[in-house]
Amino acid sequence: MKEHKRIGTFFGGFATALALSACLTTALAASGTVSYNFANVALDGTQKITAGQDITAANGQKVPGSILYTDEAGGKTNYLPIRTISELLGVEIGYDSATKTVLLGKQPTKPAAAPEAQPDGSENVIDLRTPKTVPENPRRGDTALIKSRGGTILPDDDPNSYQGNEKMFKDKNGQLRYEYMVGNESILTDLDKKAAEWSIVDGVYPKNKKGESYGSLLLADYVGYAPDLTQLGDEYIRQSELQAASDALNGLPEKKCPHTYSIPLYNKEGEIIGEHEGRCQGHFDGMTLEEAQEAVRQNKWWQ
Repeated sequence: MKEHKRIGTFFGGFATALALSACLTTALAASGTVSYNFANVALDGTQKITAGQDITAANGQKVPGSILYTDEAGGKTNYLPIRTISELLGVEIGYDSATKTVLLGKQPTKPAAAPEAQPDGSENVIDLRTPKTVPENPRRGDTALIKSRGGTILPDDDPNSYQGNEKMFKDKNGQLRYEYMVGNESILTDLDKKAAEWSIVDGVYPKNKKGESYGSLLLADYVGYAPDLTQLGDEYIRQSELQAASDALNGLPEKKCPHTYSIPLYNKEGEIIGEHEGRCQGHFDGMTLEEAQEAVRQNKWWQ
């Protein structure tokens, strides 16, 4: 059986990342160390993000509240979820999927035009806020196609069924997704299109002999659901097993935490061929900020 050292990876396209729907455990970046949930965040004296704790994304998933990157020279940079920060500061946020641009603040008003007449891709702009009332003219998708792929259409009269002007649906795994993205080739980046060449058959993920779907998570919004087996290099993992392993360590005190976990690696037929190893999100209780930073620098924050 092939053994694998720890691999840390973030999955999903940018729209998924902005929705904070998918993320994995602590990892080594190419040129430094990455750790999660290192920092407290306070706004006007009130703590909004707590170190050591995940936050809940709009789709109900638990995701890191902060990311600390330590470069090779020991320099440290904290990264915070842009949607969370925009909501804390009361700044409008959107995403232009055609130009891959995060939109902060009010955007210039553009003349009305047919979508095909807008070369800047503004027809693909996503408002990431949950509206207080139902939008007047929401952008919808192909509901028949969504239902055929196991999706559940949400009530039209519920503001929680929308993100900005976008109608949402629940995929067959219960995750919130944008209706208009399903089967919409205009959302695919060049990287997505390359992945689709081997990862998509007749618009959906192929299935192995066990009837399990497999492929790239980058294409989940386009297909309308995530595959049973998620591509990780030349192998695959089960996202449910990854989430369960990570959740089992989350919140454990240092003395009781094993600090590492392993889950099976599969081939596309769902046969176990190795292991994927990960770590807990660290233990900083009782440390000063300087001590915690030094522990991260020496890669001893999890021991």
